[in-house]
Amino acid sequence: MAKKYSINWEDEVPVSFEVDGVKYDSLEDVTNPKDRRKLEAMLDTSEFDQSFDEFDKNFDKQFAEMKGESKTMENIILWIFSGVAVLMLLIAGISSFLNLQKISKEESADGMVVDVVKHRQYIDEQDDVYDDYYFPVVRFTASDGKTRELEMSEGSSSQEYEAGNEVTVLYDPEHPLDARIKSVGSSGLMWILPGITGILGICFGGAVLLVRKFLFAETT
Repeated sequence: MAKKYSINWEDEVPVSFEVDGVKYDSLEDVTNPKDRRKLEAMLDTSEFDQSFDEFDKNFDKQFAEMKGESKTMENIILWIFSGVAVLMLLIAGISSFLNLQKISKEESADGMVVDVVKHRQYIDEQDDVYDDYYFPVVRFTASDGKTRELEMSEGSSSQEYEAGNEVTVLYDPEHPLDARIKSVGSSGLMWILPGITGILGICFGGAVLLVRKFLFAETT
């Protein structure tokens, strides 16, 4: 008939051992070597199980803490992305409003290109790498009757205008020196800033909405 072995524990510490109902206070008290080895094997297994359980509990605790920290970081990143989206859309809105306001105030006048100024922009001065940009100088008469001659702020890498070309000038009557040549290029330049910031704002905002929807779907 097989013997019955047991270990009595208090606060995860072995306090006594039993073999077929005979109680021993320590392993040294067990006279039968076979019984003692059996109890030692049981003790080693129990200690391993307890160590594994403790490791498992600690791992679960640390994983929960890491998950909480990760969630906090995700929320911070989402708030940052949301702030960037709002800022980009705000810049796009303000710049669009200013452009529309400027266009509504502009008046047109006939003008003539009297010169083309070349400005050299160095990309690498050491290796003498540069690009040349050409800026037309235009003469026009504003509504106040004064004739003005100014270099336009819109330049190009190729010479699009030559002296003698007739052009239409758009200018602010309150500030006639704030002028531009009426063209697709000059109009397009006005909308680069609101266009880029608007697209970025939509992209950041869309990313935030998608991530929040994905996280919400995961939590539910």
